[in-house]
Amino acid sequence: MQVLKTETPNIKDRIDQFEGSIFLNVGRQIQRVSLNSIEYIKGYGDYMKVKCQDKSHTVHITMKNLLRVLPSSDFYRIHKSYIIRLDKIENLSSSHVQINETNIPISRNNKQELLSLIPLVK
Repeated sequence: MQVLKTETPNIKDRIDQFEGSIFLNVGRQIQRVSLNSIEYIKGYGDYMKVKCQDKSHTVHITMKNLLRVLPSSDFYRIHKSYIIRLDKIENLSSSHVQINETNIPISRNNKQELLSLIPLVK
C-alpha cells in the first residue's frame, strides 16, 4: 500500500488563496484584513497596532512573526517599531515617511535600502 504525502501549504500560499488577506487574532475574534488596506504597523513590544485605511487593530504578535507573513515586495520594516506598506508612502524627508498625514520615523540604517525600493526619478 502506498501512502500519499500531502504538503501543508506555507503561509504565502494561503495568503494567495484568500486573495491578499490575512487573518488576525483581534481580541476574541479572528478578523480578516486585506493586505491592500494596511497602511502601516506600529510595534508595542509583543503587540502590534495594524493601521488600516478605515480602522486599526491591536494584535498580540511579535514584529518578527508578522513580518514572516507579509509579502516583502509590499511591506518594509522602516524602523525597529514600524513596518510600512511601500505603496502608501505620500512623501519622504530625511528622517520621516508620511503616510496618510502620519509621520513615521526612518532609521538611519534603513534609509538607503528604502530609497532603493521606491521608484525614484532623478
